[in-house]
Amino acid sequence: MKVDSPLVLYRSKRFFSAFPSVVTTASGNILLAFRRAPDHRWLLGDIAPEDFNSVDHVHFRSHIAFMRFDPDINVLLQPQILPVHAEAGDQDGNLFRTRAGRLFQYSFRWYPITIEVRDKLEERGVSVTSSEHMGAGYIFHSSYIRYSDDEGCTWSAPFEVPADPKVKSFEWPEITGTGAFKGRMIECDNGDLLLAGYFWSIEGEKEAVTRFFRSCDQGESWHYQEGYVSAGNVGLQEPTLARWPEGKITAFHRTKNNDDKLIISQSDDGGYSFGTPETVDIIGHPYDGLVLQDGRLLLVYGYRHNPMGVRARIVEQGQDIASAPEIIIRDDSPSRDTGYPSATLLKDGRVLIAYYIADDKGIRGIEASVLELC
Repeated sequence: MKVDSPLVLYRSKRFFSAFPSVVTTASGNILLAFRRAPDHRWLLGDIAPEDFNSVDHVHFRSHIAFMRFDPDINVLLQPQILPVHAEAGDQDGNLFRTRAGRLFQYSFRWYPITIEVRDKLEERGVSVTSSEHMGAGYIFHSSYIRYSDDEGCTWSAPFEVPADPKVKSFEWPEITGTGAFKGRMIECDNGDLLLAGYFWSIEGEKEAVTRFFRSCDQGESWHYQEGYVSAGNVGLQEPTLARWPEGKITAFHRTKNNDDKLIISQSDDGGYSFGTPETVDIIGHPYDGLVLQDGRLLLVYGYRHNPMGVRARIVEQGQDIASAPEIIIRDDSPSRDTGYPSATLLKDGRVLIAYYIADDKGIRGIEASVLELC
């Protein structure tokens, strides 16, 4: 394997850019979506050392930026803002393209509130995410899925994911409080689409679990599946799915209370049920699994331990994942706030891996590495 020198796909001192997702179109063009929000540090000039690791992962102006590149990774479309919710901010890009060419973008949202309302809600027992830097509070708002049949030129209205009957509901019907989507969906043998999300506040569960959402009509409608995957006292977060050539499906979960080790769960029935979750001796998060043309799986993941960056493994069908050699894609991140890689197969057979990373001034941007596989 050869790892080419990194490319900058997008960076601006005016924005905090993170959580990218990439897909390749039939023509070979590359589509990129990522979470973008104002980075207020630019008002101060050069970023001071004490502000280098200032992180704003929630922001009232957070949105999905969308770009297009040609097969040689030259910019064709500068960032466009995808339609935003009138009240809540977007969090993750999440792109997926079906065999027929339909493009999906899905995400979850945070609802910003004032300090005064935050304090009163917390007195009433409502869980509020506080932001040290923004000086306000955020409530998990909702999740959505939308699609495009013209490679992102126009988009359907978002399908608003309904409240999960297994999750304790908010007192406000306007805020559904469903689980969050961060990870690759898959297309099953029969054409069904399967998407995994991480859900909390499920009765009888102390930590987040993985729930599955299915569409039997290419994304026109979606429904919850009955079961879910739980790891007891270990929280399952940011799941991504991979479908092996023989039909087996693997869910890769970021974990909480598990020493940052991967947990996987497997399905042999098209994703209708998943087996007991298993810890794998791989450290990092979150994961993205790209099934290559020869049936191998390229598993990429962020690495927030020294030296920080992005790592990968190429896994043969049936191989123990932990036994696949670890490949260092990047190990030069100046901040642990990095990673969230997304991989796509280019038209010439190489693989592009996009991720976010800070430059030497502390500005987060979207960069990519191109892999030549053997």
